[in-house]
Amino acid sequence: MRLMRLFAASFWLSIGLAGLAAVGLGAAAIATSAPALAATASSPGDTVASVVPSRVTPGTRVTFAVACANPDSSSATLFGQTLGLPERIPMENGAASGDFVITVTLPVSIVPGTFHPQIDCSDGTSTSVTLHVTRLPRGGGAETGDGTTSTTTNTGLAVGGLVLIAVGAVAGGIALRRRSGNGP
Repeated sequence: MRLMRLFAASFWLSIGLAGLAAVGLGAAAIATSAPALAATASSPGDTVASVVPSRVTPGTRVTFAVACANPDSSSATLFGQTLGLPERIPMENGAASGDFVITVTLPVSIVPGTFHPQIDCSDGTSTSVTLHVTRLPRGGGAETGDGTTSTTTNTGLAVGGLVLIAVGAVAGGIALRRRSGNGP
């Protein structure tokens, strides 16, 4: 009977910890999957642009998008000189007419600060977006990756990792205890 209670207790403990891990991972996924948008204020018929993510570190990939005022616009251009990129970067067609998008990798040498790159549409309208470049986190660790690794901070992944470590430690303790036969 004691063995049955131990099994039932460890089963429900495992289920509870798995649920806790799922909640932690869900929160981490929500925190990381909703990138911040920096869009210009607009009224109907205006050219609207966004940058995702809007707060980055040097070497990060950034996506610029624009919805030109006229859906019949044939092209859009990002002016990247202030970001250390080529002066004129042609944007690619987006999902809808008059929408254009481009993903670029910021240079590692970019100085931290607030930037307002200009985007021009072929219909004669233009707008700018706000991009905040912050310093790379200083933790004393080795620099790794080829620029494609994430350099953003406070993404919530640490919480998910800690939850998984805790679940592993508790499950390992239960398994060792059951194996040694020193149950209550």
